Amino acid sequence: MTPLDLIPNLKRVATTNGGEYAGACPFCGGRDRFRVWPEQETTGRFWCRGCGKAGDGIQLLRDRDGLSFREACARLGVNPSLTWKPGRPIRPTPTTWTPREATTPGTTWEEKAASFLAGCQNALWSDTGSECRAFLTGRGLEPETIERAGLGWNPGDRYESRDTWGLPAETDDKGKSKNVWLPRGLVIPCFDQGRVIRLRVRRPNPGAGNGPRYVTIPGSGTAPLTLGTGTAWVVVESELDAFLLGQEAGDLAGAVALGNAQARPDAETDRTLKAAGLLLIALDSDGAGAKEAWGFWKRTYLNAKRWPIPNAKDPSEAFQAGLDLRGWVLAGLPDEVAKGLNKPIATEPENSIFSNAESNKGPQKTPARGQGLGKVTPEKIQYRPIPEAWRGLDEGTIERLCIQTIDGGLSDGEAERRVLH
Repeated sequence: MTPLDLIPNLKRVATTNGGEYAGACPFCGGRDRFRVWPEQETTGRFWCRGCGKAGDGIQLLRDRDGLSFREACARLGVNPSLTWKPGRPIRPTPTTWTPREATTPGTTWEEKAASFLAGCQNALWSDTGSECRAFLTGRGLEPETIERAGLGWNPGDRYESRDTWGLPAETDDKGKSKNVWLPRGLVIPCFDQGRVIRLRVRRPNPGAGNGPRYVTIPGSGTAPLTLGTGTAWVVVESELDAFLLGQEAGDLAGAVALGNAQARPDAETDRTLKAAGLLLIALDSDGAGAKEAWGFWKRTYLNAKRWPIPNAKDPSEAFQAGLDLRGWVLAGLPDEVAKGLNKPIATEPENSIFSNAESNKGPQKTPARGQGLGKVTPEKIQYRPIPEAWRGLDEGTIERLCIQTIDGGLSDGEAERRVLH
């Protein structure tokens, strides 16, 4: 099964790469920008020229239907461990890449977004948001971290005029005016110097055919979420993973959340990353994440180091399984940097984005881009440490260790025995 079988009404438009098909994009709704090459790789390839979504059949099911890596493989009838070859660098055709300046919303949009977010923050800390709060704390986020991140809960779908958001009018395929869709779900903001510049909503269990898991509100800025400062940065896909890393290891490394494996840094973030001493590339432990890590990131950034998460697809899933994320970050740092850093830090460090925040829950001050979340370690987690032996291993060996635990279902110890001995 390929993306051709998953998307209805695609038409063959070319013979490129064994056959090229086009149709409406299931993510942005563009009528003719979505392309599928069913003969490429194990499960085909897709790409939208409009919104930039891309990947294989597995990634399509993960992005569109919210499936896990293993669930997507089962739906497609493929063996997870055979979808790609771990540890083998992917060498794409060299291309010239120039980062773009991030777009920013206008004043009307920012004011509207701030008002909407404030209501959602109130809802999150009310009885209405109890289920969402349980979801967040279940992923390891402490209440203080949730407040500092400015997260909110939208209890129901809303449709508002584009004009009230300061956006130009648009029409759909039938000539009907489009509205701004504010879907029910977890509202994840991105800030710049206290201004709301992006809103992204994580929809709870949208189900097959009911639209994407994540929806970015029209008019949002394009800069990725950046948390923290320093000479080391961890690059992940999910904003929630970045918040968790800021909580657990914000004094060791900053975090950049791209939104998806194929997203690229904007010009400001690019300058920050190129000036850093080390980038730990921790995109999801799947085919799309590995391809981008070995391809774009290794080709573009000389300071990039592939550092996948072991025994899970992302930091949040690993944390829930008991992995010591702080130890994982420390193990990725050079010896001279990591030496002396493996020690507890204050719950409320001086560089906290809310060093003066009030203690009551509810809407809080908003963070400035590039500031850290601090660290709050939950005592309930029984941490499984990262083996110290990892520090001296090459990236390919580490990749094989990580992928054998998630794709092969091996324990950490069994993976080490097979790979290292």
